[in-house]
Amino acid sequence: MTYILTKVYESKLGINCEFTPSDCIESGEGKTTLLFRVSDWYEARLHEGDTVSGEQYESLYETSNLCRAIARAEKMLSSSDYSRAKLISRLTRYDIDKSHAEAAADLMVEKGYINEEEQTKRIARYFCLKKYWGKKRIAAELMGRGYERKVIFAALDAVTPEEYAYALRRLITQKFKEPPQDRREQDNRIAALCRMGFSIPEIMEALKENKADY
Repeated sequence: MTYILTKVYESKLGINCEFTPSDCIESGEGKTTLLFRVSDWYEARLHEGDTVSGEQYESLYETSNLCRAIARAEKMLSSSDYSRAKLISRLTRYDIDKSHAEAAADLMVEKGYINEEEQTKRIARYFCLKKYWGKKRIAAELMGRGYERKVIFAALDAVTPEEYAYALRRLITQKFKEPPQDRREQDNRIAALCRMGFSIPEIMEALKENKADY
């Protein structure tokens, strides 16, 4: 079977090419639209009205699937940070097969659109100083986003002990305006602070310091 390139038009994502099977030109049935990056389009050297073989079409279809994955990845990364693993996972939700999703993610890393070291350090500092989270909760957040352990540990260490201590003090003063009424209330406060990612020794030291302020 051969295909005819019946329409070419540009969109925000790239060059769109409409192919129609040669034996369906009159009926217009069986049309498919393939997306190409501009560079891939020029490399293909095709023009509206050209006829391609079935083998050529399959090759173009494969290239188009990768281009679609890349276009989707670039759009996603323009509005949010993603780890390589999370980006691949999200891309496959858009009917993109895993091999093309992985290739697109690798290209994003190569281009510098995904820099996990910088991303995790920025995220860790944000959650510590803006949300007043401790190491454990930040680590859980980063793991949930698909970052690797080595990168996560480096990001956690990039936040200073003084910054974690500041976050814990701010959290205590915001949540607890009055001293605890009894041991049970004290235990509940400790449990709540643990859920925010701080260790028992950190919490006890901070609560001891805060006690003098009541």
